[in-house]
Amino acid sequence: MSKIPILCYHNVGQSPQDGKFKLLYTSLEKFDRQLWTMRRLGLRGVSIREGLQQLQRGSRSNLVMLSFDDGYLDTVTRALPLLCSYGFTATCFVVSDAIGTHNSWDAAYLRDEKPLMTQQQVQQWLAAGMEVGSHSCSHPRLGELTTEVAEREIAGSRAALGAALGVAIDQFCYPYGSFTSATVELVKRAGYVSAVSVVPGIAGARDDRYRLPRILVDGQSGWLKFLLQVATPYEDLRHRRRRSG
Repeated sequence: MSKIPILCYHNVGQSPQDGKFKLLYTSLEKFDRQLWTMRRLGLRGVSIREGLQQLQRGSRSNLVMLSFDDGYLDTVTRALPLLCSYGFTATCFVVSDAIGTHNSWDAAYLRDEKPLMTQQQVQQWLAAGMEVGSHSCSHPRLGELTTEVAEREIAGSRAALGAALGVAIDQFCYPYGSFTSATVELVKRAGYVSAVSVVPGIAGARDDRYRLPRILVDGQSGWLKFLLQVATPYEDLRHRRRRSG
């Protein structure tokens, strides 16, 4: 069965000395080495749109889906130039009501007020061949909201981003990984093609497209852990080919 990992990034840069949850920060040097590692392994980083298309076709291409949560400024200023230099694409999940502001939902907890991309910078991301997905209107815990409020967050974000950017917004990301069966139905009803979670795992051809697992890239971990995360699915595939051959 075809499987493609979906990597989940947040910030590309150094974490503050007194910051919490430092694993959300991947240094520029480490990010560069991770992309270099994928290319050396014969892997190619792609958006979620392209990765799911290949899964649907049963493709055995050596792909890794790349995703960035929240739409931070460093996604376009630091990550984008490196992605382009390696010929990779990625999906960025944007909080529609927060474009051009900062991470109001967790700045106090993280002790780090981080700037988010402006609409012009989101357009720059798209112009480089990348994909934009929705991360809701305001980044709430959707599983804790009433149906009416959750629907506004999910459908409203898709409509707002589509109108502002002039592109179809097909992918959704559950903020904090919070969702219920009712939330999933709202995502389907809003017209999204897929939704990603924070449940750890590797996306497979038979997985529910609205509960896709991802691999959180821990910016504090070393190169070997990253190597194992991206290479394991393809090692399994090679072993199966040898047995069947």
